[in-house]
Amino acid sequence: MTGPQQGGGLDEPVATSASPEVSSAFDRGQQRGENPQVAGADGPASTTLDSRWLGTWRRPGDRRRAPCRVCGHTFRLDDTVYLRHSENGKLADVTHHLRNLPCSGHATPSELPDPRAQAAFFRGVDAADPSPDTLHTMRLMPDDPALGHPRQRNACFVCRHTFRLFETVVVCPCSPQDRGCLKAVHQDPARGLGCFEQWRSDLTVVQCPMNFRTLKRS
Repeated sequence: MTGPQQGGGLDEPVATSASPEVSSAFDRGQQRGENPQVAGADGPASTTLDSRWLGTWRRPGDRRRAPCRVCGHTFRLDDTVYLRHSENGKLADVTHHLRNLPCSGHATPSELPDPRAQAAFFRGVDAADPSPDTLHTMRLMPDDPALGHPRQRNACFVCRHTFRLFETVVVCPCSPQDRGCLKAVHQDPARGLGCFEQWRSDLTVVQCPMNFRTLKRS
């Protein structure tokens, strides 16, 4: 063929003579089409199945899947987030905008919960209504090493979401009474996180999720 070549694959950028204003308006319109809750402008938005940041969204110039840049936690369904866009209308940044994860910076200090009061509340709840299971579930309190830190959060190996404060988990499911590692899995039905039961419906562990070795049982 000697004529002008058409554009390449679907993922390749296509040259356009449209003005920056038109390109920006088009991109914002596309976002509204994919997720009607997002108007293509800076501000709060709710996370849905169609939200770009829920799955494989990456910040411009970053090759890795991007969690919240402030707290390091993954984005979950129904999380309220704060969106920021670049001048050309493309999504540039997403941060949590929740009362317990006020990463957007738009929450006033009076609105922020006191983690010490929350910890005391959950200790009282667990003391009054201890878990009847034999899985040795534990609640993640402040400074628990299983939480990780903002630059390197630990995540459930079933749902792949990071562990958040006060969730209940099974840490080192091979030997929960004597932690051999910090590998953990959610077991928090009250929050809809029955990951251990999803992984092991019979509530027993027969293979280590770290090295895949079969465990010895008496």
